[in-house]
Amino acid sequence: MRLVMIRKIKLPAAVVAGALLIASVSAIAGSPPADSASAPGCCAARPASETEAAANLRKTLNPMQFTGEVREAYKVAQENPDLLAQLHCYCGCDRTNGHKNLLDCYRDHHGASCAICTSEALEAKKLFDQGASIETIQAALRARYAGNNSK
Repeated sequence: MRLVMIRKIKLPAAVVAGALLIASVSAIAGSPPADSASAPGCCAARPASETEAAANLRKTLNPMQFTGEVREAYKVAQENPDLLAQLHCYCGCDRTNGHKNLLDCYRDHHGASCAICTSEALEAKKLFDQGASIETIQAALRARYAGNNSK
């Protein structure tokens, strides 16, 4: 058995970190694609979608702190974030509150004080339950709520 002597070399931390980064990138590049048969199920490649993005969004407020139709609208948001994340809110909260979609209205108290938000969420859920496509739901909300400010 032959012993190999390894010489200790002092390298700056940045050089070591760079070498580790290159080694890890090389290992990833040389590994099989995540969607191959050898990859575990948890690592299967999936294209990003609005549905998955919505699943990662912060949660809505608890519907139980509200009553009536407002509670129902918050339940819709809580149970269907992927649906509401794909819908525009036509009350103007995109300009006044910075909301990006109808789901944003239910992350704070805005949805509780806005009849348009409440109506949109309830109508969207009704159409969704009837089997309407997202495009149909978007068009229906636009026709009913957009007025002259249609996007």
